[in-house]
Amino acid sequence: MAKSTCPVITGEQYCYEEEVKLEMKEEWMVNHGGFVIKDIHGKELFQVKNHLLSHEILDMEGNKVAELVKKKMAMRVTYHIYTGEEMSERRATMNLRAMTFKKKAHVYLLEAPYPTRDDSTELPDNPALKIQAENWGSWIKETKIFNAETEEVYAELSKSAAEEELEGCGKAYIMTVKPGVDVVFMCLCAVYFNVAIKQEAAGGAS
Repeated sequence: MAKSTCPVITGEQYCYEEEVKLEMKEEWMVNHGGFVIKDIHGKELFQVKNHLLSHEILDMEGNKVAELVKKKMAMRVTYHIYTGEEMSERRATMNLRAMTFKKKAHVYLLEAPYPTRDDSTELPDNPALKIQAENWGSWIKETKIFNAETEEVYAELSKSAAEEELEGCGKAYIMTVKPGVDVVFMCLCAVYFNVAIKQEAAGGAS
């Protein structure tokens, strides 16, 4: 297994020895703006289902792998990542940091024993990861997910060259995940960033 400093949130089975390229495609008509995630050969790997205040990532057998849940009454657009039995372990918290010329989010990792859904959370002083868009107002052109301290890049996203504006289909993105990195964790970061920017544009965090 290739070495990476990226923490494993959802399981070693989602870390691969080689670089992985994925297509993430929004599907408005059949998935209410959720994503279908495929490999570059077109094989479906995961599906993201949207709910009012949460987003589930499922494998293709319908098993829930992780869940993004919105934090209510937050100053910034903030979501928690839950994994484990019954999706009860809060493993990370992400919040949006709007900059003048860039969009950025901080990812804070939590330590065991992990908080549950009913627990309050005191975040670490510093984020473990950052998500950053290189172009103002849009994450679809150039976005990277990287180590906040060393700036080691874990994943990069760009607009899919094969994107088609068809009725019932949303945008398509290509995500390149580095060797040894938790692919599902990177998908969660990408989905959060997409959702958070849209929510901020629509009027804020709460």
